[in-house]
Amino acid sequence: MISLDQAPSPLGRRSPASYRAILEAAAALVGEIGFHSVTIELIAARAQAGKQTIYRWWPSKPALFVEVYDHLVSRALLDVDTGSVAGDLTLLLERLFEKFREGPASLILAGLIGAAQGDPVAAAAIQQGLVIGRRDLLTGPIGRAIRRGELHPGFDGALACAVVVALVWREVLLSDRALDADYAATVVECALKSGAPRGPAG
Repeated sequence: MISLDQAPSPLGRRSPASYRAILEAAAALVGEIGFHSVTIELIAARAQAGKQTIYRWWPSKPALFVEVYDHLVSRALLDVDTGSVAGDLTLLLERLFEKFREGPASLILAGLIGAAQGDPVAAAAIQQGLVIGRRDLLTGPIGRAIRRGELHPGFDGALACAVVVALVWREVLLSDRALDADYAATVVECALKSGAPRGPAG
């Protein structure tokens, strides 16, 4: 059985057991047959839930899988404060990569990214759920570092965050590189160098 982080079903959803069964079924099926082969019909059958129930709770397959990913890789797991920006971002990535290795989270992320290329619904689901919805996990450590003087006030946090996302998503999509502690350190080093102000002021 796929291990999902414990979370209550959202308000208004009548059956927490059915809600969790749907998320678990969706995650398990990705591990078995791949993201693009999974259909709402297959999820409903595996979870012993009605197809219309799934569509009532999630407007699309991408919306469902954004929520599955959110449970597989919980915000609580990635919300860290080690006292240094490099420590925070490195630990965040190490924990993320561990989740990628132990379950279908990376397959789901790759599937969503691929689907978003030609599907506005998938693109909107990723933008709201994974980009905007999780941006503070990266901007939070950077903001704290600026406030305590660890990073220059002119540090470009948006660029640094974009570098982290780009390097991680690229490897998830295109590479067989081991996503491990060494790569986490490399990503963080690149991000912090990219965001540093240029010239004498930096």
